[in-house]
Amino acid sequence: MPAVPPRARPTATRRAAIALGAAGLLAVAGCDGDDEQPAGGRTPAAHADPDRELVDSVLADLAAVTGLVSRVGSRFATLADEMSDLRRMHNAHIRALDGSPAKGRPAGRVPATASAARTLVRRRELSLQRRLVEAAVSAESGTLARLLASMSAAVSQRLGAAAGSPT
Repeated sequence: MPAVPPRARPTATRRAAIALGAAGLLAVAGCDGDDEQPAGGRTPAAHADPDRELVDSVLADLAAVTGLVSRVGSRFATLADEMSDLRRMHNAHIRALDGSPAKGRPAGRVPATASAARTLVRRRELSLQRRLVEAAVSAESGTLARLLASMSAAVSQRLGAAAGSPT
């Protein structure tokens, strides 16, 4: 096979390389260039947030636990600081999920003793921590999965710190 003279080799110009690179980035990003919305201004179901129901469910769980923690902290002065720390953490998690800090109070009674109340809170916190792990695994968004996993770790750390607290 005869050698191709140096001038006959195709050369890419800088503009061609940039255009090719941009086209490649668009293909990798999945952009199709069609940003028009259908009539009525609604986005198609394919563009809806697949994690919305998951986030709403986690927000409801956080609100329920936050309400319990608030009630326990109000009822038992010996637990007020510990419950206040938990409430602040949960409210920060709610805000991170673009929710509003919990103000409602869940149904149910607060146990009669501080020890029983702490045990109930611990059980609910452990349940919430497991729920956050499950939600992190279920999340389609990597960013949301990392946030939920981080929230789970924070709850776990608080529970570990609270386990060393005297009753």
